[in-house]
Amino acid sequence: MSYQRKTKDRWDIMTNWGYGWECENSEYTRADAKRSLREYRENLAGRADVRMEKHREPITE
Repeated sequence: MSYQRKTKDRWDIMTNWGYGWECENSEYTRADAKRSLREYRENLAGRADVRMEKHREPITE
């Protein structure tokens, strides 16, 4: 029997407008998260800090 993962990865795109970090978007693949992070950074043009955080969610079936 092969190994079954108990969690799945989720990347959150976080922004900080000066009042603390808040989640703007969530993606389930790293490639999509990097694309989304790049888009947020281009569109905000330095008006807010943007970062990407990795979280793990339990898989419920």
